[in-house]
Amino acid sequence: MVIELSNSFHLHKEKVENIVLSIIKKNDLNISQTTLDNLVIHLTLCITRELGGAYLPTSNSQIKQFKDHEYSLISREIISSLEKEFDITIDKNQKYYTTMYLANQNILDLDFDFQFDICDDDMKSIMNESIALIEEDLEVNLSSNNEFINGMTLHFYPALDRLQSDKQLDYNPLKDLIQSQHTKEYKCAEIFNETVKKYYNKAFNENELAYIAMHFGTALKA
Repeated sequence: MVIELSNSFHLHKEKVENIVLSIIKKNDLNISQTTLDNLVIHLTLCITRELGGAYLPTSNSQIKQFKDHEYSLISREIISSLEKEFDITIDKNQKYYTTMYLANQNILDLDFDFQFDICDDDMKSIMNESIALIEEDLEVNLSSNNEFINGMTLHFYPALDRLQSDKQLDYNPLKDLIQSQHTKEYKCAEIFNETVKKYYNKAFNENELAYIAMHFGTALKA
């Protein structure tokens, strides 16, 4: 990744990556480095929140479609191994998110229950508009990076759920580091945030933006 992590978060990420890689190799599953990066970031954030007592339930009306997916057993093994390693209980829905990553499935491709879930058309428009603005302002073309778009969308869905319910993260130990040392990734997140604000009249705070910037980091590798 472009963004180098440090301190406890880095140690958590390293452990998560080792566990995920071990299980993936044991099951002879072939996934790209970008998909692995995004999955490890996602799971490390979940673990960091759990260890910090900041449990955040996730919406689950559509992700349960992955309950019987061929990779569900691998996902269950990953989550179970992480729970043992960190001595925590991880939100049960994370095994479905993990399955989506392993399957490289975009959340926009799923069947949504529009009574309860955020409109996927809006989500798709926000992603497309943000990518266009980033290319215009920063000369970075992400439009053909489907793996980044999938990973970003998977993070965006629960983040938007938090935004809509006024339960944004109020602490991010990496915020200052990312803002000061990874300005291009953070600028991408800010452009994305402006598009979100246009659609929902609400904006992500700096703590959320720093995590969003980490996903842009997977797409801006040297």
